[in-house]
Amino acid sequence: MEQHLVRVLVVDDLPSFRRAVTGVIAVVDGFELAGEAASGEEALDFLRNHAVGMVLMDVNMPGMGGLEAARTIRCRHPDVTVVLLSVNNTEDLPRDAMVMGAHYRHKDRFGPDELEALWSDGGHAGS
Repeated sequence: MEQHLVRVLVVDDLPSFRRAVTGVIAVVDGFELAGEAASGEEALDFLRNHAVGMVLMDVNMPGMGGLEAARTIRCRHPDVTVVLLSVNNTEDLPRDAMVMGAHYRHKDRFGPDELEALWSDGGHAGS
């Protein structure tokens, strides 16, 4: 039986962090890298032409940041799981960050187990 792969878009302005996240995706069965973007604008452009199941996105980026991009993605693509990644603690994020339907994870704690848990329960693991 063919396994359905979760296609993941990684969005971060730092190439080194994109590489780290793509490395996590590569070692977790059932996930594949759909693409990479360095800004919210690039992520929205990518999503116009490519189907994904999950977006892993930095909160703070030049241009359109992760919060604004997440709002737009959730409106245009409500079935996509959006996960905001940041070095900030949850309480340091704007109050409306979680209201928009995105999920938050601390960058330092993101790894293979967290990726699987996020998908298996719709993004609520560890919230």
